[in-house]
Amino acid sequence: MSAVVFTLCLCNAYVWADAGSEPEKQPEETVQAEQTPVINKPIEEGELKQTVSPEKVDASKKEVVIPPAPIQEKTQEQVQELEQEQEQKDETSDDNDDVKAEAPLVRDPLQPYNRAIFAFNDKAFHYFIKPIYTGYNSVVPEQARVSVRNFFTNIKMPVRFFNCIFQGEFKGAGTELSRFVINSTIGIGGLFDPAKSKFHMEKHERDFGQTLAKGKVKSGVYIVWPFLGPSTVRDTAGLAGDAALNPLTWISFFFLTPIEGFGSYAYDTTNDISLDKGQTYESVTKPAIDPYIALQDAYIQNRIKKINE
Repeated sequence: MSAVVFTLCLCNAYVWADAGSEPEKQPEETVQAEQTPVINKPIEEGELKQTVSPEKVDASKKEVVIPPAPIQEKTQEQVQELEQEQEQKDETSDDNDDVKAEAPLVRDPLQPYNRAIFAFNDKAFHYFIKPIYTGYNSVVPEQARVSVRNFFTNIKMPVRFFNCIFQGEFKGAGTELSRFVINSTIGIGGLFDPAKSKFHMEKHERDFGQTLAKGKVKSGVYIVWPFLGPSTVRDTAGLAGDAALNPLTWISFFFLTPIEGFGSYAYDTTNDISLDKGQTYESVTKPAIDPYIALQDAYIQNRIKKINE
């Protein structure tokens, strides 16, 4: 009887042990069932290589799922656009700098007329004046031509003397007066220049155009005169003032015919060009792409230099 009771107790304990173990296995199977898709799911490129919950997998996908290649392509396009914009800005700034650098020093509203006169003067120089001074050089020795220049320079002393006074350069006016006395006597009527060679007294190149400039008179527009060449409104008025101060003008007016007066002026000009041999004019215009602009710039720069002396 006791053996039967012991046997029944063992059976009941076994049943209760089986019943108690089954509830504990169900959560593990559920967890395994839930984790199975994650474990068995193939790892795709760009995903985290970890076994995590679906919520974490989704969160990691949102952070790294965007491929980097399209972003790089877009960045390169933006960089190229920025570089193009910068190049355009640089070109625009360079163009503006060129415009500022090439801004004319004098107004030239008469350029069509001036270019026509320049073309006429250029042809006259090459086909008329140059053959004359070339033949003149072959006939008259250089020392004789230098003496002719000294003679005309000495006669035109009043132009420099009075313009020195007008500009307040009284020392220069005294030098010009002393040069005239020395060259007219020791220099035999101005044919020689002992004031420079013996007494080291340089002449002062002053004209009425400089006087007007130092009196704050504007240069006005650029203008080219037949045979006379480049000038401005102010320098044209200066030529008239210099002519009034030049003794040759009064000698021609009272004692010479108009043709003789023009002949003396033409001879003086031809003699000066013969000594220069036309090198000043040709050195400016010959190598230039635009001879008209080159001559205009050279003239204006030379006038500015003389005015600032």
